[in-house]
Amino acid sequence: MGSDDDARADLRPEVPGTAAFGKFMRVLQAVADAPDGATVARLTRDTALPRPTVHRIAAALVAEGLAVDEDGALRLGPRLVSLAFRAVDGSLLRQAAQEPLSRLRDDLDETVHLAVPDFGEMVYIDKLESHRTVRMASRIGTRVSLHTSAVGKAWLATLPDSELAALLDRLALPARTPHSLTDRDALRRAVAETRERGHSLDLQENELDICCYGRALRGAGGKVLGCISVSLPRYRFETLPAGTVLRAMQACAEAVARVAGGGHPAAER
Repeated sequence: MGSDDDARADLRPEVPGTAAFGKFMRVLQAVADAPDGATVARLTRDTALPRPTVHRIAAALVAEGLAVDEDGALRLGPRLVSLAFRAVDGSLLRQAAQEPLSRLRDDLDETVHLAVPDFGEMVYIDKLESHRTVRMASRIGTRVSLHTSAVGKAWLATLPDSELAALLDRLALPARTPHSLTDRDALRRAVAETRERGHSLDLQENELDICCYGRALRGAGGKVLGCISVSLPRYRFETLPAGTVLRAMQACAEAVARVAGGGHPAAER
């Protein structure tokens, strides 16, 4: 199993009697992580499962429409894609954030993301592209690390101290770029700074030449719903006043909070 899969597995709760299902999900995740298709040999290597086990699971995935076999290479199947899009389209957060996100993108003409946490990573559940020529390679469903992404650090900053400490002790910190924070103390300082100023930063830590601002979205009772980010090429990040971006993100967060019944979140410091 790859390092990202190992990190996710370490953070999943243990449920008795689900070992077989866990193997099924490992193979399905490995298929999803190979957009160009995955052979049984590759799946065996990536999941560290016995080849006969992988072969049986692959056959079951195809039989259930969760995968398709195209000349020996497995890709996600129509049934799974349908379920995934139904889940995204039905997301209450995505619905609540749809118009505010559109205004945020249009106000800045920069790429914006909406993300939620999932087993030690953040998953993009919506993305609105900038109209400019320089764009990001991310898409809905992309998983990004907590320690390298603006949405990840924004979410970490919302956790109670005890929960944050326990998570950081277990969290793998692989480097995505030479700028990634791979030292736990440095990450703790970054989270503390995020709490102090009210927004997070990704300074080419997840993707070279891309910088991001991030912040949490809150609903009723101050509950954290997810996080948003604004992503800019480094040269625009260095020239566009931070206040312009942060005010637009604040307005977006307030609009989401109104729709979600959470009133007005605290203004950025």
